[in-house]
Amino acid sequence: MVNSLNQAAQGGPLSLKDRENGEESSLLESVLSLDDGRWSSQAEQSFLSDDAKGDLSQLNIVRQPSPPPVLAQIQQDVHPIPPSKVADPRPGPGKASLDGISNPNSYQHLHIPIKMMEDFLRLARANTTKNLETCGVLAGSLLEFFTITKDEGRISGLDLGKAECQTMNEEEIFDVQDKLSLFPLGWIHTHPSQTCFMSSVDLHTHYSYQIMLPEAVAIVMAPTDTSSPHGIFHLSDPGGVSVIRNCEQRGFHPHEEPVDGNPIYEHCSHVYMNPSLNFDVIDLR
Repeated sequence: MVNSLNQAAQGGPLSLKDRENGEESSLLESVLSLDDGRWSSQAEQSFLSDDAKGDLSQLNIVRQPSPPPVLAQIQQDVHPIPPSKVADPRPGPGKASLDGISNPNSYQHLHIPIKMMEDFLRLARANTTKNLETCGVLAGSLLEFFTITKDEGRISGLDLGKAECQTMNEEEIFDVQDKLSLFPLGWIHTHPSQTCFMSSVDLHTHYSYQIMLPEAVAIVMAPTDTSSPHGIFHLSDPGGVSVIRNCEQRGFHPHEEPVDGNPIYEHCSHVYMNPSLNFDVIDLR
């Protein structure tokens, strides 16, 4: 899987579909600012196997482009929860990649479709207006990118001590990944009324992804945070990974600082926003 990610980085986008260009919102423009300018190739036709296409036809897939994406409408009487009320509010800066250098702490490049983040906000709009978070699993291969969406029972209210999160019927997600031969690349979730950061609960959730794939990312969509409406994070390694591995607490709680002095989590520097990369959304709700 790591080699495949690296091949995608070196050889450019592979097996991409043509897309219609719609009107871009301010959020999409902010995401476009992450583009490194290398993705100018026109999309090509996808190469899914016949078996995979048969599996796709039996799933509830929202294909792109769908109706024009719109930003989630947020209740006006909901006030953002300041990060100071939740553990581990501030990420560290992304570390420079070490291209061509053999280093156990370097990451292979991971390419993410630009419109996926905005379309996820559109699909989460009903939950967002109720001040409920929505979660999706990011999965992909050398050829395709998928977002598998599941509802979460996480309440983003002010009473953080009673907030809970539980994903039901997780075997459905594993079944889809198995049928389509997809690798879990991380996850994406919304912060309907909070700023863009990783809470202690988020850090523990992401730990399970990052120990399976060091390149795994956690995308946070915070539509009410005007200064930072989205973020792509991961645990610092080895410091942050070690802290979460040795932490047995649950719920919202503070963490000790990593012994190496780095923040417990940080912005990703190995992620490339690809304006041409194809993606599908599989909605299991």
